[in-house]
Amino acid sequence: MKEKMARKIWIAIFFLVLQCVNLSAEELPELDEAYVEIKSKQLKDDFFMVKYNFENDEVFIGLKALYYFLEIYSLEFDLKNRKIYGEINGKKIEVTLDKNESIVLDDDIYVRLETFKKKLNFTDGEWSSQDLKLILTPNFILPYEEREKSKVERLRLNSDREHKKNKIIEAPQKLISPGLLKANVSFDDLEKADKKINLEYGTQFLYGDFYINQEIEPEVEAKNYSLTYNNVYKENDLIFGDYYMKIPDFLRINSSVQGISFGEKNTYSRTLENVTIIKGDAQGADIVELYQSGILLDYIQPKSRTFEFKVRDRNYGGEYTLKIYYKNGQIEERDVYTVNDSKLLDKNEWSYNVQAGRDKIDHYEQKVAEVRYGLTKDLSLGLGSLELQTENGKELNILKNDLLYRVGFNSYPTLINFQNFYETKKQESSYELKIEQKIKSYDLTIKNNKYSKYLGEDNGFEEENSIGITKNFINNRVALGYQEEVDIETKEKVEGYFFSIENRSLRNWSFVLDSEISWDRYREKTMQINPAISYTGINGLTAILQADIEKNNEKTSAGYSFKVLGRRNKIESTSLEYTFSVETRYNEEDKGKVSLDFTVYLDDYLYLELPVSRDEENRVQVGLIAEKTIDLSDLKRNVKDRQVDNSWIYGKVFIDSNNNGKYDVEEKVLPNVEVVTDGQKGTSDENGNYIISELLPLNKYKVEINRKTIDPMLLQVKNNELVNTKSSIGTEYDIPVQAVSMVTGNILFGEDITSNEMVRILSMITVRLEKDGDTYKEVDPEFDGMFFFEDVIPGDYKIKFVYLGNDSLEFSKEELDAKVKLEVEDEGEYFEGFDVVVNKVIEDEKESLETTENEQFDIDDILNNF
Repeated sequence: MKEKMARKIWIAIFFLVLQCVNLSAEELPELDEAYVEIKSKQLKDDFFMVKYNFENDEVFIGLKALYYFLEIYSLEFDLKNRKIYGEINGKKIEVTLDKNESIVLDDDIYVRLETFKKKLNFTDGEWSSQDLKLILTPNFILPYEEREKSKVERLRLNSDREHKKNKIIEAPQKLISPGLLKANVSFDDLEKADKKINLEYGTQFLYGDFYINQEIEPEVEAKNYSLTYNNVYKENDLIFGDYYMKIPDFLRINSSVQGISFGEKNTYSRTLENVTIIKGDAQGADIVELYQSGILLDYIQPKSRTFEFKVRDRNYGGEYTLKIYYKNGQIEERDVYTVNDSKLLDKNEWSYNVQAGRDKIDHYEQKVAEVRYGLTKDLSLGLGSLELQTENGKELNILKNDLLYRVGFNSYPTLINFQNFYETKKQESSYELKIEQKIKSYDLTIKNNKYSKYLGEDNGFEEENSIGITKNFINNRVALGYQEEVDIETKEKVEGYFFSIENRSLRNWSFVLDSEISWDRYREKTMQINPAISYTGINGLTAILQADIEKNNEKTSAGYSFKVLGRRNKIESTSLEYTFSVETRYNEEDKGKVSLDFTVYLDDYLYLELPVSRDEENRVQVGLIAEKTIDLSDLKRNVKDRQVDNSWIYGKVFIDSNNNGKYDVEEKVLPNVEVVTDGQKGTSDENGNYIISELLPLNKYKVEINRKTIDPMLLQVKNNELVNTKSSIGTEYDIPVQAVSMVTGNILFGEDITSNEMVRILSMITVRLEKDGDTYKEVDPEFDGMFFFEDVIPGDYKIKFVYLGNDSLEFSKEELDAKVKLEVEDEGEYFEGFDVVVNKVIEDEKESLETTENEQFDIDDILNNF
């Protein structure tokens, strides 16, 4: 009986033990293997094994596999006690998992998804059974992030050093150079044969940029000229000759002046009698488009480097901007500054404007001297003196001071612009005040201008006040406001309201509707309505349709215009290019007028324009414009540029066999190589000579070879040089190339490093190839420790090994010397054998050995005692 009882007890104990051993498996018996896509930050694996319960749609993730995927090898796993301990990011961790949240299977601990956020320091976990996609976001830095952060920082430092080291190649300063000469022959009407001949000349003269536009026929006359010294002090230019003077809007003075000017180079606008005038320079411009708050208002095709817009004033329409299409393919977007509005300066920044000369119409003496200073980044102050003479000969001596102050900052930013004008002879003061306030999504603008009788009589107003509010929402902009003007003589007040709506909901299309209504003290009402539609987009096509409708008492007048412009296109099956423009205007006085301009670019050799127009008498008028530019330093060169103040880069492409960076007579030249810079390109001839024309002056260009046009084993040597162009002359820049080789080696491991440790250590090693103390290339080793550098040009290098982990390791050599020298100048080679051995630091080995011995002694002692 006792034996039966004992047998039953032993059987019960056996099944109890068996149940404990298999408890985990019995808790979740329906787990199957599933291979899913896993993603953690930038790490991704499309074939990651998990355990999946199909019945409950629940996924279990193996911790060993997961941390291996995350490249974290510093953790230990106690399967029996379901413990994880070790270090992550230098912090010790120890986590014990409960049986209801984990299961031990296949030599790993599988954990429920919600446990990662609860215990394992993960911020998020997402599982999609439909896409079989698992996303885990750890709340700690992963090893690959450490590597990338370190790499990015090194690249940034190298980039900063490279930028500082960028060598600027400049054309030598010259007292005088041959320059570019352009001849222009034109006929307004071929039938009348009224020929005009015009010459433009640009060159380097007295170490500056000289330009002259000279009419030869029908009269000999210099239209304009200038000698410009660019950036003589910071970004301020010194100009002798023609320029635009910066004069307040309320003064009636011709701003085209001949004299001397010192200040910043900007494009400015003035508003005279409800017309905004914008003048500027754009060297090499093909088309200039004028925008206001993204709405296309007008466009022109400049005939010279200067341009001018005259558009109806829309002071509530926002800031003006220009979009300039250059003949060389470049596109520039430029802000337009208002003369009356000052620019907020940075702290301790100075701004200067000194101008003196005679206006080109009345030849009156005009002088302006202004200086402004940024007291803080939100407060700028200015002082100035203006000695001017108006169009009717009235002399003015004005002291000017201005203040620009920004308050409110992020919440409700406010910009206050105040300018005071004191006329010293009459001892009268005038001022202009403009306040711009942003209230959430609304923009509020308040203006208050008061003029003395002496200063305001040309303008005709004693006082101008306005308040307007605008709002942008989705693709619309709405403006609403009130304005009043007080006549300086009669004191009569003219009041008015304005309303504007803009819409840009259709791609490439914009719609504008402006309306104004005003009345004087006799309640005589004037109403203006100005709708416009503009389009810009497909195949470089631009179109503007607009109307000007005005009703004064019972009289209504209207004018309409329609403009279409097609930017440069190629005629099929030819090398010819063309542009065209059509303009139709109609008003009650001039009736209808249609003009057509058609321009043909004749094989890049001769510029030919055929303007065709029809006048109010329906008479067709055909004109002709022919232009050719000549390089006086090389008469055989075919100059494609129409602007005599543009520049070009030229030089030779060759194999630098002696590695000195300069072309030597015995070195091999490379024909048919394409050289590019900023959208422009040229091809080397049989002597290796190339030329890239139609480049803007005062620009820094990075000149590069199109590698598709040379042997893949050849590489451009100079990569840290910029070519700075100058007006009317070319800059020589030779391009050396060399054959590229491959440099390879291996990272080997000592016997004291296990295979698991090897994988972890390799993931934290970066191999760097340095030349002259700078990083030339940087790579990560392969899984077996092999590394290789491609596209290495001849030279002396050092190979360095950077370990980003926390282990105490040492490399058999801290750096390796690598000399890349070729047997054949245009054939790369394979350089190998740059191996290094990684071992643990000896002190760590001793400590490890002592610990092991102590542990062995303790175990023996315990066994003996037992």
